[in-house]
Amino acid sequence: MKHLVSLLFGSMITLLTYPFGLVAQDVTGGVITYEQIIDYQLVGAYDDPLWDNYIADLPKKGKSVHQLSFTLHQALYEEDRSSKKVASEHLKTAIMKANYYKAPKPKVKQSFVDLNKKEQLEQVEFMTRSFLIKKGYAPKAWKLTTRKKKVLDYICMGAELEVGNETITAWFTPQIPIAIGPGTYHGLPGVILGLEKNDEVFLLATKVELEKPQEDLTSRLNKGRRLSQTEFDQIVEEKTREFKETRAAEKKAGSKSKN
Repeated sequence: MKHLVSLLFGSMITLLTYPFGLVAQDVTGGVITYEQIIDYQLVGAYDDPLWDNYIADLPKKGKSVHQLSFTLHQALYEEDRSSKKVASEHLKTAIMKANYYKAPKPKVKQSFVDLNKKEQLEQVEFMTRSFLIKKGYAPKAWKLTTRKKKVLDYICMGAELEVGNETITAWFTPQIPIAIGPGTYHGLPGVILGLEKNDEVFLLATKVELEKPQEDLTSRLNKGRRLSQTEFDQIVEEKTREFKETRAAEKKAGSKSKN
């Protein structure tokens, strides 16, 4: 009788964890390649018909290739620079002009997570300087849905997350039962293979390579000044204020010279 109860209980756990007949694979590590959509934010950079004409024939969005290397307990997400396409000089100039009056923003180069240590790190570049930021490891408030989607050869389930006025939908597969994903998106019962923002895809896996466990992925983190998130935020706030003051002075000087 006890044996029968154990079998029934085990079957219930399997159905709850791997619904729709999914079967988990015996995975210990691998590399997932993603294609990520980039918004160049050219539209509306200047309220000027000349600007609209300047960007009329330029693409408003582009794509970048990123890779997620993972083991059973670690994950490292970074751009695959070997696949980066060279933009035209016209587009590079337009992007530079569009961002001239915008305060500089930190650019995340690598995202690392250690599930065992409950540790999350980001290697960030900000105003030509490199930082290694220790971030808090708080579980995200994912809400599982009944939606399904196929990504490559994997059946994925949907989970939603409210971030401000946006709804982020993650497509994760219980067939690879490791709670990791691209960047800061993780914590679901399966690897995340796709992400949508307000029902619009902005990241999708294009290749999954399962292989033997790799080395300790912390060895692949780039160097940088180690700071807490609070310390880094203070630096960003200070440099942003200085930037705005400089640009405001430039505008004021330009107005005087015209007069």
